[in-house]
Amino acid sequence: MTRKKLAILTHEFYPVLSGGTIFTDKLAIELAKIGYDVDILTARLAGDFPAVERRDGITIRRYRTARESVGDATLAEHLTYFALGAPQMLAEAARARYDLLFPVFAIPSGLTAVLIQQALRIPSVVFVDAADTPGVQSAMNSYVRHLASLFRFVTHRSAGVVICEGLEDMAMPYIVNPHVTAIPNGAVIPVERARPGEHGPKLEILSIGRLVLRKGFQDIIRALGIVKKKRSDLHLKVIGYGKGEDEIMRVLAEHDVTDLISFVGRVEYRDLGSHYLGSDAYLFYGDREGSSLAMIEAVAYGLPVLASDHPGNRTYVDHGKSGYLVEYGKPEALAASLLALLEERDRLPEMGRRSRELGESYSWAKIAERYDGFFRQVLGAG
Repeated sequence: MTRKKLAILTHEFYPVLSGGTIFTDKLAIELAKIGYDVDILTARLAGDFPAVERRDGITIRRYRTARESVGDATLAEHLTYFALGAPQMLAEAARARYDLLFPVFAIPSGLTAVLIQQALRIPSVVFVDAADTPGVQSAMNSYVRHLASLFRFVTHRSAGVVICEGLEDMAMPYIVNPHVTAIPNGAVIPVERARPGEHGPKLEILSIGRLVLRKGFQDIIRALGIVKKKRSDLHLKVIGYGKGEDEIMRVLAEHDVTDLISFVGRVEYRDLGSHYLGSDAYLFYGDREGSSLAMIEAVAYGLPVLASDHPGNRTYVDHGKSGYLVEYGKPEALAASLLALLEERDRLPEMGRRSRELGESYSWAKIAERYDGFFRQVLGAG
C-alpha cells in the first residue's frame, strides 16, 4: 500500500493520563510501523509538552483550546476543543492533505472530523467507546439526551465507524452507517512477565483506573469488608485519581478495611510496569464499558484477573482458568471470588500463564492490522 497520511484527532493526550490517551498513543505507533504517516491532533495544556513533538515515528500537534484540566474534561472544555480547535485542525488538514481522519470518540473529536470531512472531502472513520456511547455511565451522563443526537449525527455522517468490541449492543441502535466494525483494544506485550503467587504471605492485588463511581471502587471496599471477616492476608493497591475520590473515601471511612487497601494516586504510564510485576492478581470491577486498557495490560503481563462480567471483559478473561468474571454491583459475589483466589493460591501461576496467552492474542501490532484492513475498506469504498 502507498503510504497514507492519517490524522488522529483526540481531545485528550499526554499530559492527560487516560484510556483514550493510551489507546491513541499505542495504536498510532503501530500504524506508523505498518506504513502510515501519522499525525495526532490534540489539545495543548500547560506544562512541558511542546506544540509539535516527533517520536516513535509519529508527530503530535497540540493546539490551544482553553482546556486546563488533566482529569476528566468538563462540558465547557469539550465545547472549546471543537470551537477553538476545529479551525486550527481544519487549517492543518488543508496544509497536510491527509488521506484519512480518525477521531477518537464521537464527541468532540468526531464532530470536528465531520466538519473537516465536509469541508475538504477527507473521509473520517470515527472510534466510539464507553466515553460517548449513549446509555453507558460516564461523566457526561446528565447530557445523554443531547449527546445521543450528536452521536447519531457524527456516526451517520462519518465514512466509517469502529466500535470498541463489547459495546456493539449499546452502540448499534444509534448508528446508521454501511461501514461499521467492532475491534477490541490491545496491549503492549512486555518482555518481563509477572510472577503471581511469589510476593510474600499477603496476596498483592492491583487495580488501576480513574476514581470515578462507575469504576466500582465503592463495591470493592464493601467486598473487602466481607472478606476481612474471614481472612486478612491480602492487600489491594489502587492507582488513579478522579472526581469521585471524595465519595469513595466516604465509603472507605464506613468500613474497617484501611489495612487492606492503599490509594496511591497518579502514577505515570511509564512507571506502571513495576506495579504489575509486583502483583499477584489484577482487579477491575467497573460498570459497562468496552474494556479497561489497564486490565488488558495486566493480562499481557500474565496476571490472573478478577473482572466484572461484561461483554468487553469476557474477551480477556477465561473464567475459572485465567481468573474470574463477577456479576457487577454484587459485593458479596466479588468477596467470594477474592476468597477463592486466596484459597487457591497454588493455581495462580497457571492462571497467570493462561492470561499471558490471551494477552499475546491482542497485541497492539495485531490490533493495528485490523484497523488497517478496515481503513483500506473505507478508502476503497470512497
